Amino acid sequence: MRPILFSFILLIACSDAVLSQSRDCNDCIPWTESRKLNWTDFKADSKKLSPNAAVTDSGMSIQLKCDGKTSEAVVKCYFTPSKSWTKDKESSYLLRHEQLHFDITELFARKLRKQLAVFGNDCNKLSKHIQEYYDRNYKEFVAYQDAYDLETEHSINKEKQAYWEAKVERELEELRPYSSFANN
Repeated sequence: MRPILFSFILLIACSDAVLSQSRDCNDCIPWTESRKLNWTDFKADSKKLSPNAAVTDSGMSIQLKCDGKTSEAVVKCYFTPSKSWTKDKESSYLLRHEQLHFDITELFARKLRKQLAVFGNDCNKLSKHIQEYYDRNYKEFVAYQDAYDLETEHSINKEKQAYWEAKVERELEELRPYSSFANN
């Protein structure tokens, strides 16, 4: 289970347009292919009355930088340890379920990067359409995360859990050119 954490604001600074997330993320862990979550990353106190065994707090930030000649839309995916929790620090199976929530967030970051790439270096078009693309991506993201938890019964259905793991892995691979590390 994961809460939905997409938000951003539009800021104008000097002649540069900057679009960024409005959330402080000092303890965030960026998504990378090589670093998987571990239970020590889940630092919030568990919610004893919650029906969930764990909660992964992950989200995206987006920043649009325009200097009049060039533009860059930077979409980042992160996990927030101080807002993520678990009741079971022993289950590797449950941890895989939570990792997939984080992976799904990266999947939608890649989708958004791909969608924004159609505007190339055109700051005017990016500025004009970024909210529309963000809103559409966010709506699809929420539906996808909800479908994942519903179909897997929050990881209880092991057959569906395996199906979703393969599905997300395949989709991440298809969007590899839009991963944050593809541009480094």
